[in-house]
Amino acid sequence: MTDRELLARLKQDPDGALSALADRYLPLAAAIAGRLLPGRQADVEEVAADTLIRLWQGGDDLAPETLRGFVITTARNLAIDRWRALRRRAEVPLFDGDTDDSAFLEQEVLGGVLADYIRTLSPPDGEIFLRHYLLLETAAEIGQRYGLTEPAVRARLHRIRKRLQEEVPR
Repeated sequence: MTDRELLARLKQDPDGALSALADRYLPLAAAIAGRLLPGRQADVEEVAADTLIRLWQGGDDLAPETLRGFVITTARNLAIDRWRALRRRAEVPLFDGDTDDSAFLEQEVLGGVLADYIRTLSPPDGEIFLRHYLLLETAAEIGQRYGLTEPAVRARLHRIRKRLQEEVPR
């Protein structure tokens, strides 16, 4: 069954279509959530289920050609929200026993050109970039850590992204 048929069926037979959508997209949503919430199976399952609910709720407004993208984006955003909530309650560590943030990020997450570029940034821009995009810290949290205002952090991130687009080959 195609995505177009699934969405059409969602309008006519919501319960049956939901089951078919779950068969197709629940594993994808769970895989995405699992990358952001490793070792937290209950949270992964909840994010995947919430993704399916959002799919069901927005079925009338979804286009078949963007259905997979909707699932990916929704699962990622819900997993990030869950991770942030867990981190605020100190239920997930930033790292698994690693105390040197920069070294961990360079060795375990970054590679190649991006790592080289981040090493060229003047402090604390490299750390700000890593904390925001890899550790998912908010601009307010980063600002508090470095004694900057939230708008100052956002401005730095904007400048870093702009330089990254100009300097790093695709």
